[in-house]
Amino acid sequence: MKNIMAMMFLSLVSVNSWADDFKALESILGTEAKVKITLGPGVLGMARMFTKDDQEAQAVLSGLKDLSINVYELNDAVDVDDIGDWMSDKVRSLAKHGVEEIIKVVEGDERVHIMAKVDGMILSDLSIMVFEAGDEFVYIKLDGEIDVAHLKDLTANFDVDVDVLETISLNL
Repeated sequence: MKNIMAMMFLSLVSVNSWADDFKALESILGTEAKVKITLGPGVLGMARMFTKDDQEAQAVLSGLKDLSINVYELNDAVDVDDIGDWMSDKVRSLAKHGVEEIIKVVEGDERVHIMAKVDGMILSDLSIMVFEAGDEFVYIKLDGEIDVAHLKDLTANFDVDVDVLETISLNL
């Protein structure tokens, strides 16, 4: 019973932390997410059940506990420096908790940060932040584990280019 209570408490802390992240981001962006997808353990369990004949889907879903995807449409009024500062603060905050920045791309007003705890080829506590000034901000947070080989499958539908994963080797 103590283990169940501890797990429930940790889940609530994780969800509250995520909610705080999204609130702070929405305050800076001056808008709510136009697309908001939150998949908790129940929905992910049903997804695993419905995709039991799809090995690729099962491989991606098997280690997931929670997944949150928020897409914000932006206008030119959003301050690029404020977003950059928020992203840098988020990267530092995650790093204090053992999360590594495994991919960083800064090109003009476009920024991509992919951060995770790394254990061999397994990633956990994954955060993906993609910002393109005047276009959109995509924020994906994943609780659970995913094999690097399946990360591309997870991000393929969200216009997040992670082809670089095929050519890098992680310091493991």
